[in-house]
Amino acid sequence: MNKDINRELNSFRGFTLIELLAVIVVLAIIILIAVNAVLPQMERARRSSFAIEANVAIDSASGYFMSAGLTGSSNGLPSTSGDTACVTIEDLILGGYSELDNSEYRGRVVVTKGSNLTTQDVPSEYKNDYSNVYFYQVWIKKGDSMVILGEGTTTNGGYPVANVSIGEGDVEGLTDSNWQTSYETCP
Repeated sequence: MNKDINRELNSFRGFTLIELLAVIVVLAIIILIAVNAVLPQMERARRSSFAIEANVAIDSASGYFMSAGLTGSSNGLPSTSGDTACVTIEDLILGGYSELDNSEYRGRVVVTKGSNLTTQDVPSEYKNDYSNVYFYQVWIKKGDSMVILGEGTTTNGGYPVANVSIGEGDVEGLTDSNWQTSYETCP
């Protein structure tokens, strides 16, 4: 009878400390692998999201300048080739042109009216009539983490030739040296 009781007690035996530690070590390794795979993707998603927000700021600025032109305001699109106009992110938000968070975003969007490069002293490969094209550039920062500095226009030979969509690669980490408070106001 004692043998039956001992056999029954042995069948209810739990895990040993070694078995529990082995399971915990295996789970820790799996978690480390998963975290190392997920964290870079999260950072890429944050950068992509910020790039999309910068493109939205450019679209908002376009609406702002066109609206000002329609209402006869002096804040419309520039009318002379090479001239610029500027709007701050804060003005876009306060004017209802953008839904960005005013406490988190700072910066400006600058629009430049293109030039007729066919009549200027430029190399032949850059000659084109851009006099009816507006080129947009954005300087924007999000909180204390990310910035985009003067992106939105591509140049060729130093001359603006196309508006381009801002991408994840245009986003930089915010440092003391790459953001100036002058980027938050229009010159």
